[in-house]
Amino acid sequence: MSFACQILANFLLIFICFTKGAAPTDIIVLGKLGHDINLNIPEFQMNDTVDDIKWGKNSTKVAQYSVKKKTYQREEKYHIFKNGTLKIKRLERNDSGTYKAEVYDWYGKHILGKQFDLRILGKSLFLTFFHLNMGAI
Repeated sequence: MSFACQILANFLLIFICFTKGAAPTDIIVLGKLGHDINLNIPEFQMNDTVDDIKWGKNSTKVAQYSVKKKTYQREEKYHIFKNGTLKIKRLERNDSGTYKAEVYDWYGKHILGKQFDLRILGKSLFLTFFHLNMGAI
């Protein structure tokens, strides 16, 4: 098999693995083990009508920003900014999962919801990909 075919085959294998089981509305985000990552809410800009932004991981609330209430962050690992971005510090394997952002206005009306599928990449995946491309495996 030619080198170009190997690269194409590896790309397709990775693409298929990363999309399997994901809902079409999920935004797939790849994070690197040990690094920080910011989850930005697409199609959202903070304005005067927004009152509440909640972030959850697998149905558990991890952070909340509210104009009326004190900011909530489940643990030091999470930080929510006033623009709704969620920062996750020092990624670990157990940080992978489904993160959901919910935005509400002053009347409690749901304005926007986005769902993210966070996948953590470690050294083993990068080395495997490198070895596959070089024909070592």
